[in-house]
Amino acid sequence: MSMKLLVPSNLFWIFSHVVILVVGIFLTVVSRQFDHPDILLGIGGSLIASGIAGEVLFLYVYVSQDMKDRLDLIAAAGLRRIFPTRSISIREEYHSRLRGAKEVDILGFGLASFREDYGSKFEELSTHTSFRILLLDPDFPSIEINLASLRDKEEGNNDGEIKRDVEAFATTIRRSTNLNRSKFQVKLLRALPSINIFRVDDDLFWGPYLIASQSRNMPTLLVRKGGFLYDSIRGHFDHLWENDQFSRPIAD
Repeated sequence: MSMKLLVPSNLFWIFSHVVILVVGIFLTVVSRQFDHPDILLGIGGSLIASGIAGEVLFLYVYVSQDMKDRLDLIAAAGLRRIFPTRSISIREEYHSRLRGAKEVDILGFGLASFREDYGSKFEELSTHTSFRILLLDPDFPSIEINLASLRDKEEGNNDGEIKRDVEAFATTIRRSTNLNRSKFQVKLLRALPSINIFRVDDDLFWGPYLIASQSRNMPTLLVRKGGFLYDSIRGHFDHLWENDQFSRPIAD
């Protein structure tokens, strides 16, 4: 039982209406012993109705307040939607926001789907949108033992798949001769990724990385600027991006 239910004001309301209900039932029962029971029946019936109505009203208000508290928490977090998967399955959610975007932050392993969808548009996108992209460094902490190979095993991929995706992304950038490189920046993440991030201006998609499942099949949450989740996750990205200990330019 919720402790909120046991506060004195709630207990007083519940107990008083139980008493009203019991008195009403009592008067209804004893009225049968009188020659003219109508008055007692009327009073008893009214008390029974009042007792039941009071308890129903209390339950309605209590449940409504509990629901309001939950909605207030969701609003404070800035949560807008929850998707069962990410990447290709919610491509239109990204695409519709990228059309007029000013700032985009992305954190992922190899971002193969993003490269396949937008690689040919990198030059165009860089004319009006600032990008900060973090890919997993395939040689961290070492070429022989690295997080990319470990994640390949966790997802059930062929060994080296993330490394090939990162190299393909780098190749796409090198071939984009008209890319505005001051606005389209890519770094390699030298830390263990805990979440996937795709921020487009005031909307931020994020989701966890879980074992034994492809990252594209992970649940994704959409949060909006103004909630504490947006601020926390953007701060996480900023810290990884700005700290040389955790990321390095892809050209290094």
